Amino acid sequence: MKIKSLLLIASLFCSVVAFAQKGELNRGKASYSKFNEVKQIGSAELGLKDLEAAKTSLEKAAENDKTNNLSETWTYLALVYSDYVLLDSTGGADEYKQKALAAIEKAKSTEGADEQAENIDVAAKTLAQAELTVGVKAFENQDFAGAYTAFAKGLEYLPGDTLFSYYAGLAAINAQDYPNAIEKYKTLLDHDDFSSLSQVYLDLSRLYLMQEDTTSAIQYAKEGSAKFPENQELATQNIELNLQAGNEAEVIADISSQIEKDPSNAVLHYYHGIALGASGQNDEAEAAYKKSIELDPQSVNAYINLGGLMLNKGIEVFREASKLPANEQQKYNEQAKIGNQLVDEALPFLEKATEIDPTSAVAWQNLRTYYQLKENTEKVNEIQEKMNSLN
Repeated sequence: MKIKSLLLIASLFCSVVAFAQKGELNRGKASYSKFNEVKQIGSAELGLKDLEAAKTSLEKAAENDKTNNLSETWTYLALVYSDYVLLDSTGGADEYKQKALAAIEKAKSTEGADEQAENIDVAAKTLAQAELTVGVKAFENQDFAGAYTAFAKGLEYLPGDTLFSYYAGLAAINAQDYPNAIEKYKTLLDHDDFSSLSQVYLDLSRLYLMQEDTTSAIQYAKEGSAKFPENQELATQNIELNLQAGNEAEVIADISSQIEKDPSNAVLHYYHGIALGASGQNDEAEAAYKKSIELDPQSVNAYINLGGLMLNKGIEVFREASKLPANEQQKYNEQAKIGNQLVDEALPFLEKATEIDPTSAVAWQNLRTYYQLKENTEKVNEIQEKMNSLN
């Protein structure tokens, strides 16, 4: 026999041996491919025999010295185990989950890992899908703590996934686990393409408010309203928080901008009155409150603030008049007349506030102040009795 023929026979022999050594791996891959075809059309349960056959072959390949150092072997084992996790309903999912995780780690550290990167990612996504199913079911059953655990586990398989982060944050909110809700929602802020990002900013602001962290609540409301200027809820949140914090001057422009977009919004005009009044622009504040009342005749807070603002203008005139020396009686009388006119202008608004909301202590207190200025003791006592009855 010629040397060339001997070499050819030797080459064929080596190929047959190599194929035999990878036989279980190839059979496992083929069986898994059959299962996956059935799975793709939504009938994974019909392919369980093929999945079991794949598991048997691949576990043998994992024990074989010639194939246990191949990423391909462990990748397909990870795929098989992760599908068992997804399909299992008998309580064995945890065991397969641990096997799948071990196989993924092995696949990443053995020969050919780069070529198997896509399939390794599929295995991780399948594990995450299983956690998603568990989490959604728990959420529907109002087991919000359990739902959070499942969604957070999904993030271990798919770090940074926006869907799992959002669901985990939402579950934590419903479980009243506000620190974890904040943590999960904050991971979404760098994802400008996330469809619910405006809601995330709004929820973060509200969550920090629940934690009594007003500074952070304002920060996220401000950032959110700047990023989503058309979002009215965020704009309102930013305005309200700043008004409550005494930052009225900072939001005058923001309120004006919102009024331009929604000029018939009585609440915005009311907020505008607060901000303008706190900034010393009393005439403009008065006009804003009147506009709020025009748009909403039942806006009790606008009546209270407008009446109080006009009352204070009269009180300030009386205060300045009282500083005049005794020999300037005529000037005092002139100032007192102006003061009386101003407080009289406030009276209809003061009275209307008590009519709209007869339980408002502030409304009654303002009206009592009016009659104190008028030195009407009978009315002062009458109003005081009503205020006492509110307690």
